[in-house]
Amino acid sequence: MTKLGREIIRILETDAESFSVKVEFDDGAVIDIRMGHIFEKPKGLAAEVLRGGMFDTCFVESGALAWPNGLELCPDAMRSWAEAVSLKPHRRRQRA
Repeated sequence: MTKLGREIIRILETDAESFSVKVEFDDGAVIDIRMGHIFEKPKGLAAEVLRGGMFDTCFVESGALAWPNGLELCPDAMRSWAEAVSLKPHRRRQRA
């Protein structure tokens, strides 16, 4: 289980095509966070990020991932999403 209250200290990579951001947390963990669940059918501030072509302009503010339009994502939630995705079993395709 991950300790809550961790902060993002820097962004290492962004990929607007896959809606992912690789970040480093204050405990040294480097995690690639995929945010398709937010940006594939965006609403509100997430939609503004995409309309304005701002995905790659994200930055760290007070330990959270943020965008110039005011969208901020909680680092604890982002880390939980990433860990949940990595724990999901991968399905193999069955051959016909």
